Amino acid sequence: MGVPMWWNTLIGQGLEHVGRATVGLTGLRHRSVGVDEAVDDPGSGPVVLIGGFGETAPCLAPMTNWLTRVGYDARAYTLGAGMGCSQRTTVSLVRRVRALAEEAGEPVRVVGHSRGGQLARAVGAEAPESVSHVVTIGTPLDMSGTTPAMAAMLWGFAAAGTMGVPGLYRLGCLTVGACCAGFREALRAPWPAQVALTSIYSPTDAAVSWRACHVPGARNVEVASGHVAQLTAAQVQRAVAAALVAAPAPGTAAA
Repeated sequence: MGVPMWWNTLIGQGLEHVGRATVGLTGLRHRSVGVDEAVDDPGSGPVVLIGGFGETAPCLAPMTNWLTRVGYDARAYTLGAGMGCSQRTTVSLVRRVRALAEEAGEPVRVVGHSRGGQLARAVGAEAPESVSHVVTIGTPLDMSGTTPAMAAMLWGFAAAGTMGVPGLYRLGCLTVGACCAGFREALRAPWPAQVALTSIYSPTDAAVSWRACHVPGARNVEVASGHVAQLTAAQVQRAVAAALVAAPAPGTAAA
């Protein structure tokens, strides 16, 4: 049985309202790059921005707007607000990225926040011929890198999905379930040398341990911001722009 339309509408509208409120509050303390400030590291071409758990279009708007201002054709993908099966979401993203690369005639840059960064990394590993850069923001290498409070929430939603709540990932997605075996393998696979990989992390992130975001062989960039504020903070936005024009870091293939 498919997910009822009313359920998708209700959840989607609720998450969008929460997203607007959250970004509005974080933006008061961690403002985006001002409209009168200079743009460093301009670029061009397609960028796919992938949201994390519970993140809808309003959450991604500050980073989407920044990437557009820098010169990219930025496209935000929320894909069920990052709350569905990781493997199915990765398959969908790989298909979209390959189509976008073919349409643009050049590889795609992929940026992901939090869980969206895990999906971005999986896409880069699965479709290196269609991806030039992967930038993760506040992204742990696996779910063990989340703080206790965040882990409790993630496991709670997984339990709800296992009990049949539609639109949610299940316990097997987080552990050893066969459904997400390919996704977990992609996260740990040797990194393709031709794809630039940057991990942006913050020691003050209350949702994800910075140590879990430090990727061997990648370009690791430290910033100062909270987890949600990573989408609105000027320092993070500038770090993303710089990462998108960087060449692959030496040793990235072994990441």
